[in-house]
Amino acid sequence: MFTKVNSKVVSVDIGRTGPVVARKGAMLFYKGEVLFQPHQIAGGGMGGGMPGMGAIGGMAGRMLAGEHESTMIAQGNGEVHYGYRGIEVHIVDLGQVGGTIRVEASRLLAYGANLQASVVSVASQGGGGGGGGGGLFGALRSAAAGVVTGQGMFTTQVSGPGQVVILGHGGVFELEVSPQKPPVTVDPQAFVGAFGQVTTTLRSTVSWRNVGRTGGEAMQLECAGQGVVYVQASEEKL
Repeated sequence: MFTKVNSKVVSVDIGRTGPVVARKGAMLFYKGEVLFQPHQIAGGGMGGGMPGMGAIGGMAGRMLAGEHESTMIAQGNGEVHYGYRGIEVHIVDLGQVGGTIRVEASRLLAYGANLQASVVSVASQGGGGGGGGGGLFGALRSAAAGVVTGQGMFTTQVSGPGQVVILGHGGVFELEVSPQKPPVTVDPQAFVGAFGQVTTTLRSTVSWRNVGRTGGEAMQLECAGQGVVYVQASEEKL
């Protein structure tokens, strides 16, 4: 579907593959008759009517609105080229049967419109920030983790058969995660996303015994389960 033109640009023939969704501002140029329209990603949020949420639920709803990137859908007959700020691109194949990838919103460049995309809570999904646990405490834990690591309370989930294009400063590494192997530990600011049945747990290396002696790596993201973790070769944010 997507073709890598070079390390920073992908192209797609939407006349052959169908409509494509991409982050606003990512279109570089196109050939043919192509129409671009605003697109809205569904919001999974914290789950309607979650007991005990109260003000936290309202805060989560407001944060959800601000923790995903505006997107555009391209339709018609032509070839479109995408890139963003000269950052390296990486194509993830979810397969013909289909799979699920969770990716930081700022790292998602483009995907086929046939895929199902939604903004989901990292607490309710058991991954990406707070170390598991839903409800009030899961939400609070995720909020605190987001402040410390730069990740938010929400992440973008894309599912189905097809391809997804992600972004990474300095390129993207694929790290296999398996129950038969030790967990993969990642700097939270280098984490891009995860494919498959991968759970992420935020851990602190700071204790009262080593305060001030952690070497700057106070928070780490432990990835376990079955799948692939995507890590950029930098701690730089978008």
